Amino acid sequence: MLVLISELFVLVQVLALPGEVDFSWTRLAMLSLFVQWIVLSSSAFLYLARPFLKGLPIWQSVMISLLGVQIITLLLTLLSQTLLSPVHFAPDWQQVNRNLLAALIISAMLLRYFYIQYEVSLQQQVIHNARLDSLQATMRPHFLFNSMNIIASLIQVNPEKAEQAVEDLSDLFRASLQNPGQNKSAVVPIQKEIQISESYLRIEQQRLGERLEVKWLVGELPHRLSIPPFTLQPLVENAIYHGIQPLEAGGFITISINIDQQMVQISVENPMPYTETISKGNQIALNNIRSRLAMLYGSKASLTTDIREHSGVKWYTAQVRYPCQWDNAVDLQI
Repeated sequence: MLVLISELFVLVQVLALPGEVDFSWTRLAMLSLFVQWIVLSSSAFLYLARPFLKGLPIWQSVMISLLGVQIITLLLTLLSQTLLSPVHFAPDWQQVNRNLLAALIISAMLLRYFYIQYEVSLQQQVIHNARLDSLQATMRPHFLFNSMNIIASLIQVNPEKAEQAVEDLSDLFRASLQNPGQNKSAVVPIQKEIQISESYLRIEQQRLGERLEVKWLVGELPHRLSIPPFTLQPLVENAIYHGIQPLEAGGFITISINIDQQMVQISVENPMPYTETISKGNQIALNNIRSRLAMLYGSKASLTTDIREHSGVKWYTAQVRYPCQWDNAVDLQI
């Protein structure tokens, strides 16, 4: 963009201010070469000074940047005049002042443009984080309230199982109340998400007994492989509430997790009542997960669902795909 703007400036100067002679391609080429020297040298200066400028107040960074561009423009202008008249060199201060003024105006406009771009990017990032936190905040109470209802139903029937369920829930509380923003990361280790889902399944196992069977098919997963929190657990929760629970005989849930071509693939499959359709409650959880995946991975991630019939049984499958990411900042401790 800088090269394009500088070339436009050269064209305007040559066409609008032809000088003592008519339009000349040679003059255009020489002026273009001179301006490109200034642009590239100034860009290199700002790039090298960026680590130092980042630690200063904005007004100081702007002043140092403008001063640096002015010094570069002055030196290159004097150098060009020396090269054009090596024997009888006499600085053309009128030309020097004109170049300095043009460089000051253009560099000030560009700095203002980049500052506005930075502010817009910062605002978008804040909105993005706020939406992500909101989606995760709505997911955690939903999961916790369901778990509390399970324990409440066990207290009268089987107090010992209720006590065990409370212990599992305390672990889940600790995991669910952690704010990803505190770790500056919107993801957690996938092993942690699996442990949360296992704890949740133990609670459901207390309530459903032999009606619930679970089959895990987990491939080799790197320890640092990450996943957005509460991506797998809501799928398992939906499989129980909309699949296993309405069935008198219950059924088994198959959970498979593996990596294929640098994509994490998660599948949760469960039987469902023959007359059952996808409920609104099911869609809320799925839309929540879809929104968070889209915000973190864009179009590279997906959550799809499928219903098929096999041997007179209706099966529901939810599949999640997202790019592999290894986040060294994630907390591996549960």
